[in-house]
Amino acid sequence: MKKSEIFLELLVGVTALGALVAGGALFAFSSFVMPALRSVDAHAAITSMQAINVEAPRSALMLPLVGSALTAIATGIWAAISRPDGWVLAVVGCVGVLAAFAVTAIYHVPRNDAFASVSAADAAAWASYEAGWTVWNHVRVALYLLSGIVLAVAAVLPATNAVDTAQ
Repeated sequence: MKKSEIFLELLVGVTALGALVAGGALFAFSSFVMPALRSVDAHAAITSMQAINVEAPRSALMLPLVGSALTAIATGIWAAISRPDGWVLAVVGCVGVLAAFAVTAIYHVPRNDAFASVSAADAAAWASYEAGWTVWNHVRVALYLLSGIVLAVAAVLPATNAVDTAQ
């Protein structure tokens, strides 16, 4: 394997790791954060979610979210141009990561920004926000996790091919 091929495989692996970490972090919201917020009164849920929405963009969560999107762009293009085997898996995985990031940018960010001005007493606004936010969070969790798995397979594919060829 040439150095450039090794670097590409590392980039595919890093993108896979970022997608899996992002998917795992967002899975926490789907699995217990949002259910916990549903279990408290609307005032507590609204103020808690508004605080989460202030902290999230400043948190370490941005590293796998933004990082995996950036590496997906580079990886997808590079794999499509230079990878003879398994490029389709790499590109499909990268497109999935970018789709998950798009859900965040197109749906969650504007919705979170609008929710910042909601009154803590507006139970109807909370019910509407929570239902849609959670459904689309499930979508991005699935996209990140499935893309991460596809990219992990794509990352090890050249190594398995090299073993097969050596035998």
